[in-house]
Order: sequence, then structure tokens, then C-alpha cells
Amino acid sequence: MKIGTGGGVIRAFGDSRPLVELYRGAARRAIEAEQCGFDFINVGEHHFAPNQWNPASLPLLAYFAAQTSSIRIGTNVLVAPYHNPLRVAEDVATVDLLSNGRLDLVVGGGSIAGEFETFGVDPKERWGRMFETLEVVRRCFVEDVFDHQGRYFRFPNIRMTTRPVQQPFPLWVATTGPKTVKRVAREGYHLQVPGFGSASNCWNTYADALRERGREPNNFNFHIMASIVVAERWDDRAAAEMNAGIKAFRRFYEERATVFEGTAHQIDDHPSFQPVAGTPEQVLRHLEPILKNSSVTHLQANIDHRTVSLFVKEVMPMLRKWGREPATQPRS
Repeated sequence: MKIGTGGGVIRAFGDSRPLVELYRGAARRAIEAEQCGFDFINVGEHHFAPNQWNPASLPLLAYFAAQTSSIRIGTNVLVAPYHNPLRVAEDVATVDLLSNGRLDLVVGGGSIAGEFETFGVDPKERWGRMFETLEVVRRCFVEDVFDHQGRYFRFPNIRMTTRPVQQPFPLWVATTGPKTVKRVAREGYHLQVPGFGSASNCWNTYADALRERGREPNNFNFHIMASIVVAERWDDRAAAEMNAGIKAFRRFYEERATVFEGTAHQIDDHPSFQPVAGTPEQVLRHLEPILKNSSVTHLQANIDHRTVSLFVKEVMPMLRKWGREPATQPRS
């Protein structure tokens, strides 16, 4: 199993440093992640937020690529409904070229109602737009000339001359909804899920749907993103610091209406509010039954930068032995 972490620009509440310092700090953390032995670093996408959250994830990843040499970089997620598919394809191919084939594109449907409103996108269309965007991107990477006549986009005579290094290029979808998971399998993309709670059910749904299409599940990758809090000694102080981080994350969502399957998002149910926490031994004991003999190929561990060295030394070596090795497959 490959182990990565989250990165990018997130301004803590009360942090008044200039943005240029935050962006340089994000690049330093990417360099440090590579030096610590992480396999990948991913960044998310949010817009119009006072604490930033990477409104332009692909340019940021291009900067990471220039500062590193081996660590994989990825979007997690790029909110596909906000973007023109052809620009996504060109930008993704460019970053893959600049990184010499180290980019993963993980897309999602989006969650912040205000972002949809500002971009003029109906949130009810988000999954349809997302899958259509992925289809255009995929075709741009494998077809010389084609026309696209879809529900949301119409492009005549596409001739994409900028191609990524990786063939096939790794395309992922982040979701937990059973219907969407089945469609991810049907269309032949890798799957990412947030948190451990629904991971097993999502994998079973995904694997069954792959088999129904005559596909071997082990030819596809399965990624879990989760918050992991580790401390040498787990006491009231450690718990208080963790809860302060959760409170800040909750505040981000409380200040913004969210959209999940057309209903209000229950903030406390967000996987990021349910971290795995404890000493290294406690964290591994919690994760062993979930990951040891699982089909997980990638784990994105979102951890506090102050505890990176402890995680790398005491937790990561064992995690690498669990799950399974990633696979790269042609889409069929």
C-alpha cells in the first residue's frame, strides 16, 4: 500500500501571514513529504474561502513538481463541474509533462453550495458534468481527432496535441454514493473514498460492479483519505489540540451551505471530523483490522505537520505492509 499525505494552502484562523508565505510554505511541505518518504501528496480545491484551500490546484501542483523529483502529486479533489473539460485536459497533461509522469487526477462532484452558485452551475447536474468531463479528458489523451456531443458540452473537431507522459493516464473519482460508485466501475476509473467508515461497503460495491463488466477488481486502485492524529503520549492536552483542529474544520463548513445528494450535509458526519487518534500503537491497533488484509492500494493520511516525524517513524512502516500494491490498467 502506498502512503501519502495532504498538502496545499490552508490558512489557520487567526493566521495573518501574507499569502506568498503560505504558498511557499506549501511547497516546503511538499519537499519535506518527499524527504520523509511519502509516496504522494495531494491537494484539494475550494473557492472564495478566507482560508484559501487551493483555488487553483493544478498550477500549485506544477510548482510542487518543480520543487520535487520523485513524490507523486495529485488533485484530491479537482471539482470537475466548475471547469471546462478541454482546459482540464490541457492543464493536466502539462503538469504531467512537467513532473515527468507523476500526476494523478482525482475528481469529485463538489459540495459547497455557494461555489456552485458563483460559478453558475446547478448542483443537481454535478455528477453528470463530472463524468462527462472525465470522458472528454480521457478521449483527449487517447484519440487524435474527435467530436464530442454531450449533454453539457459540445466540442467539434478536437485535436489535442498536448499528451501526458503516463499512458494510460490515472483517472480517479472520489465518491461514496452506491449509484455513483457503480458508475465509476462501469466507466473504468479508480475509486477514492473519504474516511474509513464506508470504505468496506464502497469497495464491495465497486468490486462487484467491476466484475459485472468483466473486469478484474485487482486491476483497479482503491484510495482512502483519512485524518490521522498521532502523539507520543495521548492525554487531555493531545485530545484538546485535536479537537481544536476539528473545530476549525467544522467552522469552514458551518459558514457555507453544503450540498450532498440534494440534502443538507450533516457536518458532524463528515469523515474529517472522525479521525483515528492515539499513540502510534493505538493508531496501528485501530487500523490493522481495517487495512491489513484489505484491497486498499493508497492511504492519504492527513496529519498535523508537527507530528510528521513520529508518524513516519512509528506508523508508516507498518502501514506499507498492509493492503495491496497498486495496479495500472488499460481502460476496457
